[in-house]
Amino acid sequence: MITRLQRISQDALASVPTTFVRPLYDGIDWDYPLSALLGTRGVGKTTLLLQRLKSLGMGPEQAMYVDLGDVYFQATRLLDFAQEFRALGGRYLLIDEVHRYGYGADWAQELKQVYDLYRQDLTVSFTGSSAIHILQQKADLSRRVLQHRVPGLSFREYLSLKLGLAGLPVYDVLDVLEHSTEIVRELTERWDIKPLAHFAAYTQSGYYPYSLEGTSGYLSRLNGSVQLVLESDIPAVIPSGEADYAKLGRLLYAVASSVPFKPNITKLAERLSMSRETVVRYLDLLEDANLLINLRSAAKGISALAKPDKIYLNNPNLLYALAPNEANLGTIRETFFINQLNYLTYDTHVVRTELRLPPAGDFLLQYRDQSYLFEVGGAGKTRQQIGQQDNAFAVVDTDVTDDKFRIPLWLFGFLY
Repeated sequence: MITRLQRISQDALASVPTTFVRPLYDGIDWDYPLSALLGTRGVGKTTLLLQRLKSLGMGPEQAMYVDLGDVYFQATRLLDFAQEFRALGGRYLLIDEVHRYGYGADWAQELKQVYDLYRQDLTVSFTGSSAIHILQQKADLSRRVLQHRVPGLSFREYLSLKLGLAGLPVYDVLDVLEHSTEIVRELTERWDIKPLAHFAAYTQSGYYPYSLEGTSGYLSRLNGSVQLVLESDIPAVIPSGEADYAKLGRLLYAVASSVPFKPNITKLAERLSMSRETVVRYLDLLEDANLLINLRSAAKGISALAKPDKIYLNNPNLLYALAPNEANLGTIRETFFINQLNYLTYDTHVVRTELRLPPAGDFLLQYRDQSYLFEVGGAGKTRQQIGQQDNAFAVVDTDVTDDKFRIPLWLFGFLY
């Protein structure tokens, strides 16, 4: 059977695109004995694995790609396979979709054993649903694995691909906040970019990399991915009976049809015949699956039972797929902004990055030891509602501005 898997690995390798490699590829420590790429369906995790495999330039006896959803792993343990692969000379094992493993959550215990036994001569990289909580695995995998979160395409990456602009720079959020006018001038003049000419297309069908295959059927395909997340990915990573697919779908639709949504948890619970605690739990599951972003008040602490005060869909493409009637310009702007800044919360740092709901304004970013306040709006938006302090910014839907406290919305799409 391992020969069949080798052939599948070679077939997958033959089809991997190499004309564009995302910058986050270079941020992954591929040589670490055990690394994880976590993200929702459709964001390109498999492509990253296969690009790594191609870069190794080795035959399938030494470097191999396997999908744990393959029928082989319905009857064969991952640990047994890894042992055989290593015994035959294998050095690099790239594993896709661990949450589809035929033996359920045992993948964590078996990967721990592979690491403990063979980390000196076998390097393992694996992908999984963004809903996986590695830190909560009983196998204590968290101390052994390097985690990397994989988002969809940033606006910068989308422009790079659509316009063929290799080398478009990535900017740190503090550079954007402190030097926005200079950065905008460089991008629009040196690179000759007209961002708003492409912004609407990105917000409708540019976040998921399969848009590169053409936009025909894009929203239908995205709806299909959402269904699989609800039906398969979420149930695969939580204990049996903790999620009802039908109620998850109804809750997601209730939110999507009202975004940005200020939830009344009691009314939602009554409407869906669920307890308040279950509603909050489901909202967190949908956020873990990268379908929602839950904002809590800046005045609140973070706890498992704290209800969100405002809810957005994870990205504007989901607006068009799930709730096209809610895809008004104001909601699109806010959803794009929070989606692109949400990438910052993936960063591991001693001071946790958070996005919160402020008393005044739209969003509060708590980054390192500072807080930054944002009001998002059209080209005429000012800071009138949030004050004139140095940490307050109007985020405006325009190509350029000459005021460092009025930052073009599209520029926040250059954070990765």
